[in-house]
Amino acid sequence: MTKAFDRASDLEMEERERLLNKHLRRVKELPESYGFCNDCEQPIPAARLQALPDAVTCVTCQAIREHRRKHGLGGH
Repeated sequence: MTKAFDRASDLEMEERERLLNKHLRRVKELPESYGFCNDCEQPIPAARLQALPDAVTCVTCQAIREHRRKHGLGGH
């Protein structure tokens, strides 16, 4: 039973670490130039910046990032 408890504890700790790292990756990216996409360097629409003042990508580039993550293709 101790082994099962230790394994469950290890899994919980790994999941917490994974979530923390995910959050830190998202939080620590700063805009290279405020109001411009870090990926394509085009202006980020005012409506997006109003909704997400800390946005570093335009909607299109963010969709590409999410698609790559979903399919394990790396990238940002």
